[in-house]
Amino acid sequence: MATRIWRLLRSSRAQAIVLCSILVAACGGGGSDGPSELPTPAPTLTLTASAATVAQGDTVTLTWTTTNATSCTASQGWSGTKPTSGSESTGPLNSTTTFELTCTGPGGSVSRSTTVTVVPPPTVTIDTSATSVPAPGTVTLSWSSTNATSCSASDGWTGQRATSGSEEITPLLATTTFTLTCTGIGGTSAPQSTTVTVTPPAGGNVIVTGRIQFERIPYETTLGNGLDPDNLVLSPARGVVVDAIPAESSNPPPPPLATTTTNKEGVYAVAVPPNTNIFIRARAQMVKSGSAPTWEFSVRNNTNGNALYVLDGTEFNTGSGVTRDLTAGSGWGGTTYTDVRAAAPFAILDTVYQAKELIHAVSSVSLPPLNLYWSPSNRPATPICAQLGNISTTFYLSGNFTDSCGPLPEGIYILGDFSIGDTDEFDQHVIAHEFGHYLEDKLSRSDSIGG
Repeated sequence: MATRIWRLLRSSRAQAIVLCSILVAACGGGGSDGPSELPTPAPTLTLTASAATVAQGDTVTLTWTTTNATSCTASQGWSGTKPTSGSESTGPLNSTTTFELTCTGPGGSVSRSTTVTVVPPPTVTIDTSATSVPAPGTVTLSWSSTNATSCSASDGWTGQRATSGSEEITPLLATTTFTLTCTGIGGTSAPQSTTVTVTPPAGGNVIVTGRIQFERIPYETTLGNGLDPDNLVLSPARGVVVDAIPAESSNPPPPPLATTTTNKEGVYAVAVPPNTNIFIRARAQMVKSGSAPTWEFSVRNNTNGNALYVLDGTEFNTGSGVTRDLTAGSGWGGTTYTDVRAAAPFAILDTVYQAKELIHAVSSVSLPPLNLYWSPSNRPATPICAQLGNISTTFYLSGNFTDSCGPLPEGIYILGDFSIGDTDEFDQHVIAHEFGHYLEDKLSRSDSIGG
């Protein structure tokens, strides 16, 4: 019969479809038992705290939401039955606490937890390298802290400080207390102090103190206008060597009665004999020897036998102790330089001071000696003859060479001829750039084909 039906219907596709239907029916084709049951969804849960870190005694708010849950239970840092969504204050927290929540529904259960870290108040310790020194004294303060994000100095020193470190304090002329207070998430520490007793100068000496400064030519406030010599900025000569020189003629000259360095405010102090005629000399030089970090930077005149630049004050009598300030003038006369450009070497050195401080803020590496050569005659001329001031441009030289006039010592050479219109003694970015070449040469490496 099936063969007969096939022959009757094979004339069209529709006939074939009908045939298949008949065959399925004839064979008792399969059917469906009805829709299958879907699985019950599992519950979901989110749990958050309004703050992850708090001080002792603070509170936070816990917030949670669920889906497919019918009940929730708290554990660890809190307890009890909770609604399937909501928020709740923890109350004062005195220690790091974990809060867990478990929620249950027809599809099972789910647990989530969040931890709130409780930070105790900061602590700080401060110490000094000596508790008693003769005037003018120098000490090193050292400090450390826990749970602190910043520290503030007061009394004998001021300003913000890192959460740990050390700092040289000079000169000390009287008994001084140094206090440090640190703050953090956990609050503010109790102030901690150390006192340094300062005794009279040894040997019946008296104190001569003062400030060394230089006139810096700043940049114009209008971008692209260059330097502004009509608005000088009086700046401290930081970290420079200061000598107290006897005011007497002799050959060779007499050695200094005392030598010291200025602090970051440009202040110096020396102990010298009373009722003595002397003068104060500030060198364009920074020197630290002994324990690391060490350094030696000098600004020299390449057109005057590489002589070190110095600034000499006038002669005076020490009496029973006096104050003597020195200021290196810019020499600017309104339209051009009309006087000695004494500020230039100290401006150059101060840029090096800033770079040195940046390096030593992260490392106690000792820096190899460096000479910086500047002269009012240094100009962009060739062939290079440093003795005549022909240096082509400001540059760093690694190793000793011979130019067209003779030996060319290693160091940084800096333009200074104002008549040519390009001087770099006040261009801090130029000097810092060349100082970077010095660092790379002495402490690092370069695979650049430019050297």
